[in-house]
Amino acid sequence: MNAHQEGNQFNFLRFFAAFLVFYGHQYILSGSWPGTALSHNMGVYIFFVISGYLISMSWDKDPSLGRFFIKRSLRIFPALFVCVLLSVFVLGPAVSSLSVYEYFESVPTWVYLGNVFLHVSYYLPGVFEGNPHPNSVNGSLWSLPVEFLMYILVAVLGVLLNSAKLVKYSVLFVFLVFLLLTKFWALDAKEVIVFYGMDLKTVIYTGVFFWAGALMYHLKAWRYFTFEIFVLSLLVFLFSLQWGEVASWLQYILVPLLVLSFGFSSVKVLRFFNKADYSYGLYIYAFPVQQFLVFVNPGHLYWNLFIGFAVTLVFAALSWHWVEKPFLAMKPKRK
Repeated sequence: MNAHQEGNQFNFLRFFAAFLVFYGHQYILSGSWPGTALSHNMGVYIFFVISGYLISMSWDKDPSLGRFFIKRSLRIFPALFVCVLLSVFVLGPAVSSLSVYEYFESVPTWVYLGNVFLHVSYYLPGVFEGNPHPNSVNGSLWSLPVEFLMYILVAVLGVLLNSAKLVKYSVLFVFLVFLLLTKFWALDAKEVIVFYGMDLKTVIYTGVFFWAGALMYHLKAWRYFTFEIFVLSLLVFLFSLQWGEVASWLQYILVPLLVLSFGFSSVKVLRFFNKADYSYGLYIYAFPVQQFLVFVNPGHLYWNLFIGFAVTLVFAALSWHWVEKPFLAMKPKRK
């Protein structure tokens, strides 16, 4: 297998990760069963592992600062822009407890538009204020500035360290720093340190998975990414769960191994997902759709789960075919 060939299953894995986030959020937003936090957290970790690997590959193939950020921006911002505008100008006025005049006169309405620039705001005045998870329009947006910060760090390392060996050791160092900060600070910290709307704890304990993926790329671990390694890693991970502390350390290696080994495997039945990538649309539209269904149809957890997924999938399909795919076609290519 060539290191510069994206595996067959990454679209499926991204879709699966988005579904995990959707599924976990459904219980939390319904106020039914907060114990599903593992589901949506794991979905985010899968996204970050894949991103760490593929973004590192992208920089390595084309280490142009301009083209790198144009490509990253075309992937994130057009669909986000549409989602934010729909939230502010359609969803907000439709469900707000305020009059349309009061809603648009409120400062938070316009502050919410900062999400277009990855400055996360969750609140629209009068929107979902009576929901079990109140006053939060799109809680999933928190991960986008964290993701983009990781892109910036990849580019910084690439520009400052114009050597594959130096970059490899630097990525190892960054991974270890994120790992130690995660284990000895971020997961248990009570204080909230905010930078550009990001809680730094979340930057650390999600970023560690990004750098685990990046490290596997720079160590050329792709040579070992097989379905057999996926099965072996899964067995080791499941076996390690009987020792909680051991599993809590091993997950930062085994989860990336599981994700990337499966991603580079070949499962023909899953190639259907390679026809389109609905994962990003599913991720950014799910939360407001779920909140809306809880707002209009409270107390119907499984019905809202089914309807919410179907409605979100429609939004994701429209986002891919009408927004994301056309803009991705504009990606600059290396000459």
